[in-house]
Amino acid sequence: MYNQARTEPDKALPDRPTPGPGSLKLLFSIPRIQRNPLMYLLDCTQQYGDVVHFKAGDQDAFFINSPTAIKHVLQDNHRNYTKDTIQYHQLATVAGRGLLTSDGEIWLSHRRLMQPAFHPRQIEAMASTISAATQDMLAGWCDRLPGLMDIDAEMLRLTLRIAGLTLFSIDLNHETSRLTRAILTALDHIVYRASNFLALPDHIPTPRNRRFQAALRTLDQTVSQLIETRRKMRDRPDDLLSALLNAVDTETGQQLDNRAIRDEVLTLLIAGHETTASALTWAWHLLATHPEAQEALRREIAQVVGSRAPQYADLSQLIYCRQVLEETLRLYPPAWLITRRAAQADQLDGHAVPAGAIVIISPYTIQRHPAHWIEPDRFKPERFSPNRTDQSWPRFAYIPFGAGPRICIGQNFGIIEAMLILASVAQQYWFEPAPTQAAISIAPLVTLRPNVKGRHGLQLRALPRLASSAH
Repeated sequence: MYNQARTEPDKALPDRPTPGPGSLKLLFSIPRIQRNPLMYLLDCTQQYGDVVHFKAGDQDAFFINSPTAIKHVLQDNHRNYTKDTIQYHQLATVAGRGLLTSDGEIWLSHRRLMQPAFHPRQIEAMASTISAATQDMLAGWCDRLPGLMDIDAEMLRLTLRIAGLTLFSIDLNHETSRLTRAILTALDHIVYRASNFLALPDHIPTPRNRRFQAALRTLDQTVSQLIETRRKMRDRPDDLLSALLNAVDTETGQQLDNRAIRDEVLTLLIAGHETTASALTWAWHLLATHPEAQEALRREIAQVVGSRAPQYADLSQLIYCRQVLEETLRLYPPAWLITRRAAQADQLDGHAVPAGAIVIISPYTIQRHPAHWIEPDRFKPERFSPNRTDQSWPRFAYIPFGAGPRICIGQNFGIIEAMLILASVAQQYWFEPAPTQAAISIAPLVTLRPNVKGRHGLQLRALPRLASSAH
């Protein structure tokens, strides 16, 4: 972590070398980068400043950790920075060329096509489905609690079911465990491939590759069946899947083919549930380890909602609930890494960036920068109070959903979903750390996941509200 605040380095002239570890030092750092890329990036900013240069062979890369440089890449000159990077190429092996990985005209036309599904009126209509699915989950907890619970697994199953219901009008309740395992297997393989340059190609039948191919078949079969079933329906639901089926490609005048629809459906199933589940898991971890914050959340819910189930209309009054979510997203942004490639030469904070260079941005590091955040490593939801007077930060020092034209299309949906789940669960249950819980570390996979002794998941002790009334 950052140990102390520091002054901003002098801006470099365009012909002045950008500080960085050098090729040989970078080579010897590869095992450390693979073990803990987050700590490596944090250490680089402390040692070299807010623009760090890496050189691997003939490839230049720049890690930027200043709001002005991030704003330039993601907003002001975003057309110059493409997704032609290892990160997105690896993601495309699973998600294809959906919104997450596509660029240019394909991205723009699909974004315009899908944007109406995330209009505030549509999201408001989805809120009742989110609430109902959450209440179903809570009803299923009754016979299992009080006791230990893998809250990470619970949030993954719930958010996947919600994504299916709200976006595609399908209840995946009996498929969530199988699909979640397939998604996590596929995403973990992406990370392995991106960080192990000597890994054997996917078509070589190693045990790891076979698991990946099996996971991919599970996802492809599920989505293909969903598309085929919907195509045969005479009266189609008014949802995102129907919009994709009815869409016409602006370049060819033809309807989108099954592959294009598959890519978007799978992208939304993955991105629409794992990111939200990650945020919620870390929120429960933070609340369990900060009982005063959990109690403040409980008091607010009791005052605003009472004993009925939280609804969309309550969200505007659940101020502290939103603060908890926003602070969780600051400390543990699910999408912790953003990469771009410079199409043409440019400058970032006065540092020359050649054409073809990779630009690395980490919401995790900029959101813990001591120049912009007071006590950056502390969980402090009140820093997001609308009446705060002790702190402000630059717009591009807080980017949990990205920024600029390519900002996450599901940002508002994700916030409303997470708030409704937080309020509904905290209304009925109190969480404590597992009595024998080992140290929890961060696994920086496609999203930030909890890691305990090399295993993913997060065990918490869950107490029904009546059993926790003493709190």
